[in-house]
Amino acid sequence: MNMKAKHDAPKLAPKLLPWLAKKAGISERRALALWLESEHWAARQAAPGSSAYFKLAMDRLLELTAAESLREDAASFGWRPWARAQARCWAISMQLAHQGSALTARTWRLLGSAARQHQPG
Repeated sequence: MNMKAKHDAPKLAPKLLPWLAKKAGISERRALALWLESEHWAARQAAPGSSAYFKLAMDRLLELTAAESLREDAASFGWRPWARAQARCWAISMQLAHQGSALTARTWRLLGSAARQHQPG
């Protein structure tokens, strides 16, 4: 790949972007737009590609996603935080139910193997 093609290649977004978008309650597409805005802002502050540049870009991304999340919450007239909390509670209860059923299955397996070992032969 020549230098021109390498320079024109699209920049990659951080791998944590989908997680950050989900945590902030915004779309991945919006998070990507915020990342690009953060990169442009960081490029004005530090040399692109340097560690300072990436630190500034990530810090700016976190600021922008927090602000975007607050805007989304305000636009929902207070319903969005409740819906997100309910979704988290549902996910936790499902995880607990799954762990409980796995524990029960494991217990029955252990009891079955213990009973087979103690059978007169």
